[in-house]
Amino acid sequence: MSRRGAWPRWLLLVFAALLAVLLLIGAWTGWQWWYRPGMDQLIAHQLPVSDALPDDELQITWLGVSTLLISDGETTLLTDPFVSRPPLAQVLLNRPLKPDAAVVERLFEQLGLQRIQAMLVGHSHYDHIMDVGLIGQRSGALLVGSASSVNIALGHGLPEAQTLQIEADTPIQIGEFSITFIPARHAGATGGRPLGDVEKPLAAPARGSDYKQGGSYSILIAHPRGRLLYHGSAGFIPGALQAYRADAVLLGIALLPDLATYLEQVVDAVGAHTVIPVHWDDFTRPLDAPLEPLPFVVQVDAFFEQMREQRPELRIVTLPLAQPVVWPPD
Repeated sequence: MSRRGAWPRWLLLVFAALLAVLLLIGAWTGWQWWYRPGMDQLIAHQLPVSDALPDDELQITWLGVSTLLISDGETTLLTDPFVSRPPLAQVLLNRPLKPDAAVVERLFEQLGLQRIQAMLVGHSHYDHIMDVGLIGQRSGALLVGSASSVNIALGHGLPEAQTLQIEADTPIQIGEFSITFIPARHAGATGGRPLGDVEKPLAAPARGSDYKQGGSYSILIAHPRGRLLYHGSAGFIPGALQAYRADAVLLGIALLPDLATYLEQVVDAVGAHTVIPVHWDDFTRPLDAPLEPLPFVVQVDAFFEQMREQRPELRIVTLPLAQPVVWPPD
């Protein structure tokens, strides 16, 4: 007979099994967080930095995630203004996220961000638009994006005259750049939460969950010296890009779908010969920390392996952090 109050043997076995499962999950999570392969391949494909940049070529400067400066020497564009990179704990606890004025000021001094004429936003999650106010106020750059992006810009202190709500598939001329926003889809099975629209001005600081997606877009950036397709999130609308042409695709590789279909619908659709991976880095780490791939949702080594096996004819190049490179590279 069992003692009064003792747990039944079957219940102890269930408890032990659950504990073992939790320990295995914890060990797997810790391994995934610590082991982030692929940096060697990213570095091996990196474009060289030149001390003397020609004035008659396009230049691209990557600032992490999908934030890029693209300049022809006269006009400078910035995609997805996000450099503050709040720490993981703040994001997970859904605490208000405050743009980091010191980081923004340092980049203004280092890269001359005051030259920016326009900020182009592919969708309105915090890691694509959080610094629109600080950068826009300091540079006077025009915010170009969806109604949600415009409301975030207004709430972050930009005047209405400094915003432009896009019309899909309608080119916008800024300097010699022709810019077209093309409807796309966000990556991931959830469709990119938080979903919905930002329906009124959103002031900073704001929680990450307040930055609603507001729809997702590819952005064709066409110039007489080259045509780039920004595709910051790894979702797509079948056939949406068939009518457009680009030489290279700035291709988001977080939450990758089936790679063969993704390349067919994005890279092949526009006739591109070069892929530039973006949105692969851990954006909860500050810009002055060593770069690491984003854990769990980015598999850099698998991306390169599949590219070698499936599409060896496509050229892959990566961008150094905060260093301008000439485009096209040769």
